Amino acid sequence: MPEVTFEPCDVQRLQHAVDYALHASKQSLDALLPPWMPGDLKREIKSGCVVSHCATLLFPETVESALAYFDENGWPASTTIPSVLVKRRLVERHWLPDDADIRVTRLRVTTGLAPEVEVFLFPRCSPGYTDAVGAQERVHGFENHVGLFMDRPDERALTRLADRLETGGRMVYEGSAHNPHENTTMLYFAPSAAVAMSRRRFPRWELQCAGDLTACADRRPVRTEAVCSAYAALKANHVDGGLPRSTRRPVPVAVREG
Repeated sequence: MPEVTFEPCDVQRLQHAVDYALHASKQSLDALLPPWMPGDLKREIKSGCVVSHCATLLFPETVESALAYFDENGWPASTTIPSVLVKRRLVERHWLPDDADIRVTRLRVTTGLAPEVEVFLFPRCSPGYTDAVGAQERVHGFENHVGLFMDRPDERALTRLADRLETGGRMVYEGSAHNPHENTTMLYFAPSAAVAMSRRRFPRWELQCAGDLTACADRRPVRTEAVCSAYAALKANHVDGGLPRSTRRPVPVAVREG
């Protein structure tokens, strides 16, 4: 029996990301930000950032079959590069071996101006992959996030915006990474436990900027207890695949085109 490139649930999760990217292309940035963020913070983010992508983690048969699938659907994909931060998070979460093969690519889902869809690929043929790992990640969607790209990256601006996200934005800083393959620095934020129960399909946010700002990111403390509380709240938002689905609709959900 021939292998299937993506399981049906991954096809659906990918479509959710494509829908979000198309939705984001028609919305003002401040309308995409969480409703609990104050207006002045939304305006500050809008003035200095653009939504560059939304992201999801998928489990194809192989990386090559995934790229062929994207091509068949008319979504040009960038050259895959090794994932740095998401691989590190998965290794820590599931005790994966160091040779786990986790890649990342970006999809262009429309010919017009729109955020890209960032897809992390953990192929089912990779060392460390098990059905249990795939099932847990699909249920909780911990790698789902929206990326904000800073127009004018410098340490002062990055520090100020990160500070505001952690205070008025009610987000929790999770950590950072520099990807040498594309020379970008990424800071990740999760919604604090107080607001994480507001269910969103892409609940986490990433600040991304060009260059290596590792020194700046490393000076920002990770509040471990707050991060654990945030993930406990995010986890409580999802049910096991064998239980009845919640009647609450994750937001935002874009209407599919065509």
